[in-house]
Amino acid sequence: MYIEHKHFKLPNNSSEVDVYISPTGSIQFMIEGREKVLEGDFHKLAFKKIESGVDLVYKTRSVKSSWDIILSKKDAELVSRMIDEADENFEIIMRDL
Repeated sequence: MYIEHKHFKLPNNSSEVDVYISPTGSIQFMIEGREKVLEGDFHKLAFKKIESGVDLVYKTRSVKSSWDIILSKKDAELVSRMIDEADENFEIIMRDL
């Protein structure tokens, strides 16, 4: 399957982040300088507008596996479009099977 990749600069600092989105419903954020990868199912994501951009929040029942990342408004819109496209691609793949 084709995994979509984008590279962004985070608005709150000089760190950069790589975003990977799979049609199977998974998303990963690899932040420069951090060993931990933020990952999860994009159906558990919420986009929350804040003053400095958009807070992308991933909530689960476990506090340890929940996370959030602040993106610029433009980057958050792109991630949202990428998620929508991945959902559409998955539906096409499943129909073709």
